[in-house]
Amino acid sequence: MGRLRIAARLALIVVGAVVLVQMLMTAVYFVERRQQPETRGFVPVIEQMAALAQALDRVPAADRDLLLRAASGARFVARLERQLPESTAHSRLLAGTERRLRKLIGAPDDRVIALSFATRNGGQPVTRPRQLIGSRLHAVIGLASGGYLDIETSGELTLRLIGVPVGLLAGILGFAVALIALIAVRRETKPLSELAGAVERFGAAAEPHPVAERGAPDVRALVRAVNAMQARIADLLRSRAVVLGAINHDLRTYITRLRLRLELLPESEQRTKAGTDLDGMQSLVDDALAFARASFSGAPDETVDLARVVRAECEAHHAPVTVAGAQDPLAVRGSATGLARVVANLIDNALAYGGNADVSLHGNDDDFVELWVEDRGPGIAAAERTHVFEPFYRLEASRNRDTGGAGLGLTIVRQIVERSRGTVTIEDRPGGGTRVRVRLPRLAGRRTADNTTGVFAV
Repeated sequence: MGRLRIAARLALIVVGAVVLVQMLMTAVYFVERRQQPETRGFVPVIEQMAALAQALDRVPAADRDLLLRAASGARFVARLERQLPESTAHSRLLAGTERRLRKLIGAPDDRVIALSFATRNGGQPVTRPRQLIGSRLHAVIGLASGGYLDIETSGELTLRLIGVPVGLLAGILGFAVALIALIAVRRETKPLSELAGAVERFGAAAEPHPVAERGAPDVRALVRAVNAMQARIADLLRSRAVVLGAINHDLRTYITRLRLRLELLPESEQRTKAGTDLDGMQSLVDDALAFARASFSGAPDETVDLARVVRAECEAHHAPVTVAGAQDPLAVRGSATGLARVVANLIDNALAYGGNADVSLHGNDDDFVELWVEDRGPGIAAAERTHVFEPFYRLEASRNRDTGGAGLGLTIVRQIVERSRGTVTIEDRPGGGTRVRVRLPRLAGRRTADNTTGVFAV
């Protein structure tokens, strides 16, 4: 039940309660029937009709009216007719009941005994199943002394005649009420489902997705608060991206000026060190700009051949880089530029801290594609594997500014991968070292790859 949404949970509670009540009512009904076997089914009604017919044949004609008044009630109305009533009809559903009634009376086969269902208004024979609701049982019994006994029953007697207990009909009504309640619950919880979807989309793209305010007052207040929160967070992210972009743009201008001035200085050790510092500053600026762009970019909507991107990035690195499993196209949803940045950052990290990079693609799963980038470096402790994805975080023991980088590489990797609805994890490589595993949803269907961009044409 832990995975069920609130609407499903409420539905399960309501249905469970109705089922439990119905089971209890059914148990009580059968216990009562066991204690009173003489009241089973329609036996009391038929026996009452047979007894009344036999009594009318035995009493004097002057006492018949008194007997009829004594036997009649709100749900059992009996009267004598001289002629065969026009409403006399036989129901195929009651053929067995007619035979039982004839046997109880001891009437010959040629005597009229007819049972049928009649509508409440007009007393016409029932011709459709829906007319059974509220219908009456109509019986016409020919008397040995002459005339016809016309009987109409209704209510519980009719229900028992057709073998349906009142408790069962109450249970059916309860299920109908529960269904209406479930529809009402679904309507009340729908804003919560929409709110959850909007928050999930906001977390993936950092773009506000306002939800219509409706439902109960507390639900509307929650929706209003979340909509306001989305707008505030989006404004903060946008402001951060703008500030970072502006600062880094100005820094690049000054870095370019410093490079031009260094070119005018004579060759010396200090000039070389200054050039190295400028290279580090340039890398920091590039990473910061990439981080700012990735922080406020929407979900990419390109179909990319990941194998081609991996091959291109591996060939671009002039270092000990091996690649495997990238021969056949592997289509994923994302940005070709962003995925290229992911592969490049992971290869750079492996080379910087492990001295080598072994890149492999695994597309055996029909739903996902996995990119592995492995090295033979010192590895990353399990307690640090979540922290390394934080901005500007470094491992003091092995990764510091002397090795280069601004501490944004893995942060950018995680942002781009999550924008593509994927995941990135770090684990130990068998035999020593680190393995970074990127898992991306795989696109199904045949597509033709463009030979220049690595993007599929659908």
